[in-house]
Amino acid sequence: MPGQLETPSLTDSLSAALRERILSGEVASGTRITEAWVTAEFAVARPTAKASLERLTKDGILRKGARKSAIVPTFSAEDIRDIYYSRESVELRAVLTLTETKTVPEEARRALRSMERATEDADLVDHAEADITFHRALVEAVRSPRLQRMHETIMGEAQLCIAQVQRSKLTDLEMVTREHSAILVAVASGDSIQASLALGADLHGARDRLLGDLEA
Repeated sequence: MPGQLETPSLTDSLSAALRERILSGEVASGTRITEAWVTAEFAVARPTAKASLERLTKDGILRKGARKSAIVPTFSAEDIRDIYYSRESVELRAVLTLTETKTVPEEARRALRSMERATEDADLVDHAEADITFHRALVEAVRSPRLQRMHETIMGEAQLCIAQVQRSKLTDLEMVTREHSAILVAVASGDSIQASLALGADLHGARDRLLGDLEA
């Protein structure tokens, strides 16, 4: 039965619905998504389907395919290493800047609480969303438009990576949540070394879990 989408923006609603299906694994890696399928599945007009596919392609959740279609990415080991290398380069700068003034963004605190609730509920999708919100909050709090733009260019792919890692059942949600808590504790204490180590533990752990799943 076609999904029912709500206002205020049909394109926003459709994009969110497609994103949720992809991140949950309902639409698997390697799947080709056409405008015609989106139109029929969600009972929307072709222009709306096209706009949503273009938005998710821009966000890195999809990659452009042939003949009015898009593809859910299948990441190679090289892709994964590069995504996390790029993330660390940007996020480390942000974390060290926040540590200098012991500034803990409130949005990051809220995201951590969401991660804690998702851990209790064993909710992989909510945990992945909160994880991404947490890291975005750290970069946004620095108030550097250029740093934030660099971060956003890779966060769509990173979000898909995180979801794929967690669906592999290799992720201990409680451990990942503790790693994020350690980042905020280090920032609040002004300890740049611990902040760097805590961020590295989180990003390297996610990267290595995904690489391990790929090799398996």
